[in-house]
Amino acid sequence: MIVQLGVDCLAASALYALVALAVALAFSGSGTVHLAVGQVAVAGALTASVMIGAGLPLWLAWAAGLAVAAVLSGAAERGLVAPTLGRPVLGAVLLVALAVVLREVLQGIFTRPAYAFPTAGGSVRLLGGIVHVSDLVTIAAVVATALTVAAVLRSSTVGAALRLTAGAPAAAERIGVDTARVRLAAYAAGGALAAAAVMLGAGRFPLTAGGGAVLALRGIAAAAAGSMRSPVRVVAAAVVIAVAEVVGGFYLGAGGELLSDGVAVLLIAAGWRR
Repeated sequence: MIVQLGVDCLAASALYALVALAVALAFSGSGTVHLAVGQVAVAGALTASVMIGAGLPLWLAWAAGLAVAAVLSGAAERGLVAPTLGRPVLGAVLLVALAVVLREVLQGIFTRPAYAFPTAGGSVRLLGGIVHVSDLVTIAAVVATALTVAAVLRSSTVGAALRLTAGAPAAAERIGVDTARVRLAAYAAGGALAAAAVMLGAGRFPLTAGGGAVLALRGIAAAAAGSMRSPVRVVAAAVVIAVAEVVGGFYLGAGGELLSDGVAVLLIAAGWRR
């Protein structure tokens, strides 16, 4: 039981950390929190689900889902965030409005109570406990994604441009960095990463047209606790949220979800107080 709870916590932590990475990536170029990230991600995942239901290959559905989320997120940056640079509160409010509108649109298009998305089935015995294969796949996929993103940001010209845009946009412009393109790319990549989290977590969360809020709240909380920059604090916050959900759910049933959301709200408050 302890092993199963531990793997369950790691899988949930990985999903929340991936969304937090998406939020931090979008924030780094613009200074505006991507508050529409949940609904953007759900739009991509629902697109992928419908494509799978129509008999298209899983890889193609994944690619389309990531692309839809990236395009929507990039459009949000161009249409709402870029015009409000220097006024992050206004940009965040506009993103909340976008999330509400997008939720209504999705609910009008995707009318089922929930949509199916394939996950790795079965279970394996690990260290004397039984764990779900889907949880192991989620952990491995998120770790691989995080390491790849970290390597790109640390060792590539794209990463250097993003760091310079985040730290000194005026200086970046003077040396020829197209900061507008960097911000667009950061938002698009953030949307794709969040969509990946929704699709990987389809076995944990019902895939519904209005289901982006919970995952977004927990991811934003982890990002805020890490001040949008510290990977160690972001992951630690994601673990705290996941432990509250999994362990609280084990002892309290549905109360674990409420406990997890309460912890997320407290982390956001603490993160912005610093």
